[in-house]
Amino acid sequence: MEPLENIAENQNYWEMTDMLWNDELQRWAMDEALTQSYEYSSSPEGAASTIASKTIVSERNRRKKLNDKLLELRGAVPKISKLDKASTIKDAIDYIQDLQEQERRLQAEIMELESKSMKKDPRFDFDQELPILLRSKKSRCDQIYDHRVPIVYPIKVHELRVNSMGEKTLLVSLTCSKAGDAMIKICEIFESMKLKIIAANVAIVSGMVKKTVLIEADMGEKDNLKIKIERAISAVSDHWST
Repeated sequence: MEPLENIAENQNYWEMTDMLWNDELQRWAMDEALTQSYEYSSSPEGAASTIASKTIVSERNRRKKLNDKLLELRGAVPKISKLDKASTIKDAIDYIQDLQEQERRLQAEIMELESKSMKKDPRFDFDQELPILLRSKKSRCDQIYDHRVPIVYPIKVHELRVNSMGEKTLLVSLTCSKAGDAMIKICEIFESMKLKIIAANVAIVSGMVKKTVLIEADMGEKDNLKIKIERAISAVSDHWST
C-alpha cells in the first residue's frame, strides 16, 4: 500500500497542476480576446474597443500580481492545507493567530517567573530563574558578585529567511544551533534592533533554536533587513568570542 505521505504529496502535486493549468487557460482566453480586440480596433467601428483592451491588460496584470503574492505567502507559511487561494489565506491567518497566542503565553510565563524570582534569594541561581528577555538587564553590580563564569559560544546561523507577507509586513525566520545561551542572544538582538514587531515566537526544534518574527515594514526593506540581522548576529558573535 502506498504510504500516506506519498498520497498527500501526489494530491498536492495534482492540485497545483490543476491550478496552474486553469491559470494558463485564463491567460490564453485573455490573450485571444486581446488579439481580437486589437484587430477590431483597426477599423473605424472598433475604435471604442480600445478601452476594453486596456481593461483586459489591467486584469491580466492584476491576476499575475495576485498569483505572485500567493506564491510568496505559500513559501512563508509552514503548513498549507490546500493549494487554492482561499485555503492559503486562511492558513496564513491561522498561522499569525497562533504566533500571537504563543506570544501572549510567553509573556504570561515571563511575568510568572519574574514574580517567583523576586520572592527568592537573588543570589540563589538567579540567572536560571530570570526570564529570557530580562537577563540582559542584569546590572554590573550583580555580575561582579556572581562567582560563576558563564561559557559563551558564537551564534551559528543555519538559515535566515525574510519573506514578504504583504505591502507592509515581513516574516523573518531564523534557525541557529542550540549552543550555550544562543536563545538569549537571539532575543536580545531582535530587541536591540528596535523593529516594529507584530508577533514573535522562539522555540527549540530538533536541537535547533528557531526564531520567527512578524515585522511591520515595507517590502523594499526586505533585503536591507536581512543584511542588518546578519550584521547584528555577527557583531554579537565576535563580541563574545573575543
